[in-house]
Amino acid sequence: MISLLFEVDGQRYGLDIAYVLKVLPSVRLRRLPRAPDYVAGIFRYRGAMVPVIDLSQVIKGRPVHALLSTRIILVRYPAPSGEDRVLGLLAEKATDSLDDRMTRPEASGVAVPEAPYLGGLSVASGGIIQHVNVKHLLPDELRERLFVEE
Repeated sequence: MISLLFEVDGQRYGLDIAYVLKVLPSVRLRRLPRAPDYVAGIFRYRGAMVPVIDLSQVIKGRPVHALLSTRIILVRYPAPSGEDRVLGLLAEKATDSLDDRMTRPEASGVAVPEAPYLGGLSVASGGIIQHVNVKHLLPDELRERLFVEE
């Protein structure tokens, strides 16, 4: 698997590149009133409104830092209708990738039901990488609220 890497508090995480559509510089987002803290907002991309999730807020409970390397990663995300929609993921230091096609991520051996999006672990130069499963990132209720069919 080839992974796009990002960091949260010095810990490295990876997203399967098969879900990644594009990596954009961070832009000003329109906040959504009463949305959970990890919903950073929405922005317009190629004529469509794209919801953006703050990965630092999801993983560590704190907002992403505004760094030069902070990016919005556009991913394909399964909407309640079954078709893929575009979801933005706000992440720090999202500027590198890892080609670990020769190995498979290993299970951590620890169950974390509060974080179903956390996948296996890979060992690379510089440490351990925790993989994030895009399909399990959002709770069902939020997924239905963000991807309302018109």
